[in-house]
Amino acid sequence: MKLPETNDLRLSFKLWLFCLIELLLYMPFLVLFRVYLLPEQAGLPWLYVLPLLSLVGVFLRYYCNLKWKQLVVALGLGLVLGALASGISIAGIPLIVAGFICTYQGMTADSRPDRFKIYWAGVVVYFIATIVFHRIPDLQASSTLLNWSGSLCLVLALFMSNSNYLRYSSFSGESTRLPKGLLRHNRLFVICVVIAAVVLAAGAGKFMGLLLWNTARMILGWISSLFAGSETPPPEQNAPAPIAPELPLVAANEPGLLAAILNISFYILGILIFGALAYFALRYLYRNTSGIWRRAIDRLLSMLRKERNPTVNDAFLDEEKNIFTWEKTVQGLKDYWSTKLNLGGRQDRWEQMKSNRERVRWLYRHWLGSKSESGYEVKRYLTPMETRTDILEWSDLKNRTHKGEKDSVTTQDNLLKLYEKVRYGEEEPSEADVTALKKELKL
Repeated sequence: MKLPETNDLRLSFKLWLFCLIELLLYMPFLVLFRVYLLPEQAGLPWLYVLPLLSLVGVFLRYYCNLKWKQLVVALGLGLVLGALASGISIAGIPLIVAGFICTYQGMTADSRPDRFKIYWAGVVVYFIATIVFHRIPDLQASSTLLNWSGSLCLVLALFMSNSNYLRYSSFSGESTRLPKGLLRHNRLFVICVVIAAVVLAAGAGKFMGLLLWNTARMILGWISSLFAGSETPPPEQNAPAPIAPELPLVAANEPGLLAAILNISFYILGILIFGALAYFALRYLYRNTSGIWRRAIDRLLSMLRKERNPTVNDAFLDEEKNIFTWEKTVQGLKDYWSTKLNLGGRQDRWEQMKSNRERVRWLYRHWLGSKSESGYEVKRYLTPMETRTDILEWSDLKNRTHKGEKDSVTTQDNLLKLYEKVRYGEEEPSEADVTALKKELKL
C-alpha cells in the first residue's frame, strides 16, 4: 500500500475542515445529544471522538468507494465507539448512531455538491434552536454558545453563497482566482454581514425571539378570551390521591458473569435469525415478483452499488439554461401544481409536440425516463454517447445479476443519432424515421 502524497494529505485535511464546519453548523443537535442521549457512563470526552471519526472517514474514502462498503464500515466504527464508551448495552445506541453519521460524513465529504445549501439549512436550525432552547431549563446554559456559533455560521453561509454565485457568474473554477473587483465586493459584503451578526449575537436575536413569543401569546390569549364565558368557573378541587402502601425493600442481586454472557448471546442470536429471515424473504420476493416491488429493489441495489463520484465543476452539461424571469417562474409553479394535482391531464404528451425536432427530444426524454424507472441513475453531466455507454455497462451488470429483458442496442443507436442531429445540427428529421423510432421504443 502506497503512502498518500502531500497533495492527498492536504486535500484530506481540507475535507476534514469542511466536516468540522458541518458539525459546527448542526451544533444544536450535538447539544441535544449531550444533554439527553449521551450515556452517563460514557462521559463528555467521548463526544470529542466524533470529529476524529470524520477524519478517519476522510482517509477511508478511496478504499470505501461503493455505497454498501461505506455503510458497513461506518456502522462497524460506530459499534466500536459504542462498545468502548458504554459497553454492550442499549444505552450506547445513540453513541453508535452518532459515530456512524460522523464516519459516513467523512467518507462522502468530497462527493457532496452545493455545500451552500447545507450551510443555509444549518442557519435555519440555529434560528429555531435559539428560540426554543431559551424556553427549556436544561438547554438554557447553551443559549450564549448557540448565539455566537450561529452568528459565525451565518457569516460562513453568506460567504459560501456569494462566492459560489461569483464563481458561477465569472465562469471560474475551484482552483482559479476570482477577479480583484469581485473579491473587493465580496469582502465588503462579508464585512457588512459580520457587523450584522455581531449585533444579533449581542442580544438582538434573543430580543426578537422574546418579542415573537410574547406577541404569539398575546394573540392566542385574545382569541381564547373571545370564546370564553363572562365568568370563569372556580377550579375543581381534586381529592388527594390515596397513598399506596410501600413494599419492603429487597436487596437486588446482580447477575453473574455467565448470565450476562448468555443474555448477550441470546440478543446476538436473535438479531442473526431475524436478519437471515429478512434476507431470504426479500430474496424470494425479488425473484418471484415484478412491478413496483421489483423496481424498488432494483433502485435500492443500484444505490448500494453506486460508486463515490467526487464533484467536478468542469463536467459537460447538456442543454443547460439559466434564464430567470418572473413570468416563467409563475408559469413553472402553475405547471408544477397542475401536474401534482393532475389538472388538465398529462402535460408532456406526444400530441403537443409541434415539429419532428421536438418529437425526437420527447423520445429521448422518455427513453431516459424509462431507464431511470428501471433503476438506472441518470448522470446529467454525460454526453448522449457517453450516456449510451454508461447505460450499456449498467444493463450488462443488471443482466448478470438477474435475468431480464435485454434492450435493443440498434434502437438506442438510431435514437441517439437522430437526437445528436437535432441537438447539434439544423437538420429536420423525416416523419417516417420519427414514427418508426417511436414504434421501436414502444412509447
